[in-house]
Amino acid sequence: MSGARLTPTTIQAQRKVFQLLEDNFDAGQGQFLQGYDDERIAKETGISVHTVKEYRVNAFGKIKPPSEIALLRRQIDELETLFLKTETEIREGIKAANQRLLALQRKYD
Repeated sequence: MSGARLTPTTIQAQRKVFQLLEDNFDAGQGQFLQGYDDERIAKETGISVHTVKEYRVNAFGKIKPPSEIALLRRQIDELETLFLKTETEIREGIKAANQRLLALQRKYD
């Protein structure tokens, strides 16, 4: 919308976008409320979804993933760390066992 001549209708639609975002987007939580999203606000105001998203991101912030996603990401990271640690320990154990086996085999060759 920047660069375009603003009409009274456009200005009213922009004001409505910001009012709907104010009423239905929790910037602290980064979440829409009451079933709203960018698309619903776009439909209710006649402003494009892209522009609604741009206004939201610039004035209120990005949508944050729900806490369940953050918790699951942390669990995955912990499991990956455990796997890598365990894999390293197993590889070291195999290497040490192979070295002992070679040392024993040398006695009989």
